[in-house]
Amino acid sequence: MKQTIWHSNTCLVKQANSNKVVEAEVMDFNQSRNMVVVLNKSVKLPMAWNGHQYEGRMAGIDFVSDGPDIRKSQGTIRG
Repeated sequence: MKQTIWHSNTCLVKQANSNKVVEAEVMDFNQSRNMVVVLNKSVKLPMAWNGHQYEGRMAGIDFVSDGPDIRKSQGTIRG
């Protein structure tokens, strides 16, 4: 059996000190390692996995995210 993993194209990113939440586009994603998101279609923000959530820093501001929604499916071999 083959397992296929998909992730959504967007995720929620929260500014750590003000709790402001924005929706960001996921540009690159490696589950439980890192991801790169784009804020407001102009700011590229790299984020690293810290064991609980993704965190990144840009212009002295900390951001956190739970990452995109992940779906897994099991395929079967037909033949």
